Amino acid sequence: MPNFAPTEEQEEIRTLARSVAMEQLRPQGRVSEQQGNISPELMRTLAQTGLTSPFPEQFGGSGAIEAVTYALIAEELGFGDGALAMNVIGSLMGPVTVMLAGNQEQQQAYIPSFCGERSGATERGSLACAERSGGYELTDINATARQDGDTYFVNGTKRDVIHGAQSSPRVALLRVEGTTGLNGICALIIPEQAAELQIRSDTHKLGLIAAPSASFDFNDTPVSASCMLGEAGNSGVLRAAALHSILRASVACGTARASLEYAMHYARERIAFGRPIASYQGIAFMVAETAMKLDAARLYVWRAATEWDGDSEIETLVRDAEAAQRQALKIAQSATIDAVQIMGGAGFIADHPAEMWMRNAAAME
Repeated sequence: MPNFAPTEEQEEIRTLARSVAMEQLRPQGRVSEQQGNISPELMRTLAQTGLTSPFPEQFGGSGAIEAVTYALIAEELGFGDGALAMNVIGSLMGPVTVMLAGNQEQQQAYIPSFCGERSGATERGSLACAERSGGYELTDINATARQDGDTYFVNGTKRDVIHGAQSSPRVALLRVEGTTGLNGICALIIPEQAAELQIRSDTHKLGLIAAPSASFDFNDTPVSASCMLGEAGNSGVLRAAALHSILRASVACGTARASLEYAMHYARERIAFGRPIASYQGIAFMVAETAMKLDAARLYVWRAATEWDGDSEIETLVRDAEAAQRQALKIAQSATIDAVQIMGGAGFIADHPAEMWMRNAAAME
């Protein structure tokens, strides 16, 4: 039977991440939403902890990435504030994809700047996955790359690309024209000044406002073949996509956990008809069911992360990572809605973070 208990080192890392989440992310969540981005001071704090440099030591990072470890980190950051957690994860996935799928020259060009305490606090990467016609699963990718000599011509759309307007590397997951299945998935580094590419910053967002995002419209956008990370269907690209799903799922679990704990605390303190509302079955059953579903989702995430760290077949890994993400997003959305309902009218006002967490969970879909 699989053992998902964290090692002593992982437990120490999780404790550090939880401390940063509660002392830094949670208090700054509302202000960051008003400002529409994470503060430079908070990014410097995160860079100093080493939690945001999952790169080999040869590049100046804290060590080769382990999915289980970073799933624990992502959940704790999501427990602090989901939007700020997605701001950080969204930035990391660009260089992480380069690390997993790129050649030595590409790695050397993009990764070291994310590893320094100073430069790591200011650098932003991005990974474009979801499209207007689909979600975050690889089967939903319809944007295409057509090769003509030393150039790829890209067509299609991408939505909700965190840091998409200003980022380097800016990586897009695409499908080689005329292919189907996982073997046709590829990753291209999109140049900062790409012709026939329209980038629109997302405004009037429902949630994840503290994680600035943009949409892409490719119209025969030419990209040099040297910007291709590996080749179509290579395991590095698919592992990067699976890791993206695992980390998003972890943030969703953290958001659900935060909502559950916040609502439980409120229910114990709120007195109605002479006793705490937590003692009424309508509230107690809702909390118990949410806790049960959250545990199930977390176990699924940890299983997918364990497979990522092991030697599972790539098709199995992608399937389980995407399924874990679906379950985690579902429980995050239901848990945050339940939290608002438990709190009644108080759940809708800005004095409490419940309504913000509900909007963030909805925006992760």
